[in-house]
Amino acid sequence: MTYQFTELTNEEFDQFEKQHQLGTFLQSQSQAELLKKRGYKIWLVGVKETKNNEVVATALVLRETVRLGYVMSLDRGPLLDFDNQELVAYFFAAFKMFAKAHNGLYIEVRPNVTFQLTDNHGETIGDKNTSFFDQMSRLGFVHQPFSDGFTTVASPEWEYIKDLSELSDEKSVHQSYTKNAVYYLKKNKQFGIKLRQLKKSDLADFKALTQKTADRLHYHDKDLNFYETVYDVYGDRATFLFAELNFNNYIQEEQQKVSALTAKLDKINQKIEKYPANDKFKRQYAEFDDQRQQHKKRINKAEEQHQQAGVDEVVVACALFIQQPQEMNYLFSGTDETYMDYYGPYQIQDVMINQAVQAGIKRYNFYGIAGRFDGTDGVLGFKTAFNGSARQLVGNFMMPVQPLKYKIYRLLKKLMGRG
Repeated sequence: MTYQFTELTNEEFDQFEKQHQLGTFLQSQSQAELLKKRGYKIWLVGVKETKNNEVVATALVLRETVRLGYVMSLDRGPLLDFDNQELVAYFFAAFKMFAKAHNGLYIEVRPNVTFQLTDNHGETIGDKNTSFFDQMSRLGFVHQPFSDGFTTVASPEWEYIKDLSELSDEKSVHQSYTKNAVYYLKKNKQFGIKLRQLKKSDLADFKALTQKTADRLHYHDKDLNFYETVYDVYGDRATFLFAELNFNNYIQEEQQKVSALTAKLDKINQKIEKYPANDKFKRQYAEFDDQRQQHKKRINKAEEQHQQAGVDEVVVACALFIQQPQEMNYLFSGTDETYMDYYGPYQIQDVMINQAVQAGIKRYNFYGIAGRFDGTDGVLGFKTAFNGSARQLVGNFMMPVQPLKYKIYRLLKKLMGRG
């Protein structure tokens, strides 16, 4: 087979990525546009079979400045058939030459390839993909050590995935959840939380909540410009959501429930007076009275929160999603600690999972987790309620493009105490 490494048009790149099984928003034409607007130098490259001019591989290349040159990186790329050894070898040989021609010091590759799948306890499902490391080593790459921990700075090494391929409607979706998720969604429905899709003018409020959450959980949040650029570039494929609580509506609904229960209790009390020896009515009274007391507690709590908030409506939670043909991606979110008991994040996830199912998307990507299964990862604990599996990717591979210069670069880093 004869190949040609070449830069691609936006249309060529986009068409290939959308139909490829490894396709991801991080290797999309929209991501390329986002990076350019954020000031990065990027290329859309690929490989074509010369006989029929068919695109058989693509990669979004990002160039970043380091001492003595540049690092040329492929985040979740390239997109190609890794079982085609001839194509893989050709691509990386050509990419190394391309990087050198653009003063690349070394290349970094973080393929969208799974190393292992695990259950919610970290137990491996099936075999580990150890052969991939041998394949990359033969090509001259050195695998960088795995790192655990949650991050929003780079693409995560661990993700949490839910398979949607066997789900068809809301009933089957809910049956696929854990009992905890079903319970929280039932409670959430009682609170009357409403979801609202955001306009660009709402993004400052979105950023305020994501930043507040990042500060609480000690991770790095994206800046407002990033969210605004995502909104502009991804268009309809980016969904920004608020889960909101209207205190007046909620309190009114709770008061109506109290009134209805009071009327029911009055009738039961009449039966108790008429049949004082019948314990059945006494048990009914106790049951419904307990329900009434719970609603009264909700009213008192909401009235106190209403007064503290000083506004009639508050944002309970928020989240950003990006839709791809291959998967629905849950990326960034925020939750107001004051209103955690309203379970807004569960409603957001449920709505978006159902939206993905209706769109025929086969995979729901909850995105990053820490890769720790000892109970210390609260992010994992939330995501497992929706019943999926954890995915560890093969990680980061590095290859020097200018070996001598790279040795000097490494020496300088070591002298400066940076590894």
